[in-house]
Amino acid sequence: MNGRQRISVWFAQAVALSLSAACGDDGSSRPPDGDVLPGDVDAPADAPAETPAETPGDGPTDTPLDPGDAADVPEVLPDGAACGDTQCSNCIDDDGDTFIDGFDPHCSSSADNDEATFATGIPGDNQDRRWQDCFFDGNSGGGDDGCRFHTCCLLGAACPADLSGGFDPLTDCELSERCIEFCLPGTTPGCDCFGCCEIWVDGVSYTVYTNPAIAPDCTLDRIADPAYCPPCTPTTDCLNPCVPEDCELCPGMTVADLPPECSETPPACDPGVMPCETTADCPTGYYCSLGCCIEDVVLI
Repeated sequence: MNGRQRISVWFAQAVALSLSAACGDDGSSRPPDGDVLPGDVDAPADAPAETPAETPGDGPTDTPLDPGDAADVPEVLPDGAACGDTQCSNCIDDDGDTFIDGFDPHCSSSADNDEATFATGIPGDNQDRRWQDCFFDGNSGGGDDGCRFHTCCLLGAACPADLSGGFDPLTDCELSERCIEFCLPGTTPGCDCFGCCEIWVDGVSYTVYTNPAIAPDCTLDRIADPAYCPPCTPTTDCLNPCVPEDCELCPGMTVADLPPECSETPPACDPGVMPCETTADCPTGYYCSLGCCIEDVVLI
């Protein structure tokens, strides 16, 4: 059994355990008091309270899903919709790198229409070089998400001269609660809310700024070259960390990159967050990112 086949076996076990834990002492399917499903954030009003165990087209199948084999991916989502029509939601490995949709380090959301680069293919997205809004909401400007974070807060001394003039870290690096509450639930594991991400290439971790407005020529092949992929310091107040030591996948990682002690357990998600192989396994309004259902916060 290879590493990706293990994902399917682990996923089925994780879902079974999740459903078992969700049942109350009276045998009902209500979650115990205080539990939040599927994640640590409030679910959308139309999100189902639980995932049916044996609904056709929903959850894992008997055939292991290989992130590099689009033919194995289910064609129908739980709400009856087909796979999405963007490159990061269409259940296809569009750029031929063996990573599909939310497992591809280039994909930021279901609306991302460019699986081959860190750009999203969304007109008007992430255009501001100086002030950053939520990187994952599909547009530019903080008017709809409450985020206004200076680029130099991320790049430090390496901030370009044309951006550093007038920069005041005491005021320009403040985050509003509105920004955190909106953006963090939809932030890719391993990234902060502004696109400073821990990306793994050939077993090595790089924390770089992926925003194409600042790093237009950053690619996985150039990930170690700061001239193309500038190192960054993520903001800890709006960060969704990935911890390989806890069997969590980071962008660019496969199961084989996890520690040996993770070989008999599924790739992990944060407590209370639903595991997934594709977005088909997540409730409506959620996106499968690196094996975990995160909120789809796109506002386009």
